[in-house]
Amino acid sequence: PVAAALLPGHCQGLDSYRAFTVQYEAVQDGDRELATHYDNAEVTLNVNLGGLWEGGEIEFQGLATEPEDKAMLARVSLPRGRGVLHAGLDLHRALPLTSGRRHNLVVWCRSSKVRNERCPMCFEAPRVVSTNRFGDEGFT
Repeated sequence: PVAAALLPGHCQGLDSYRAFTVQYEAVQDGDRELATHYDNAEVTLNVNLGGLWEGGEIEFQGLATEPEDKAMLARVSLPRGRGVLHAGLDLHRALPLTSGRRHNLVVWCRSSKVRNERCPMCFEAPRVVSTNRFGDEGFT
């Protein structure tokens, strides 16, 4: 209900969820940042679980389906226990941590109805592809 109120254009028939955690760490070979991307979800909830760190803001850049608009650029800092709810199609990145460690919970909310009409990664209609492997049940 909260997502539908805040993101009404992105919540059509949410019926599946994938939750996972990510950890950013400002050490050699640590994951300090995450490049610009959009999520494989209609709606994403990102909650900071904790840590002590500096840097590492989340930068939002507008929807992947819309022309680039510098006015859409926004940076968000998530203190421990706080989160952000956003459209999965929002282009975003995690800026580099300059020190410390941060741990986040990410929940992807998905809609079978939306996915059966449009691939969330290429934006084209899904199509069935014949195959002689896996009992003729191949999908693209």
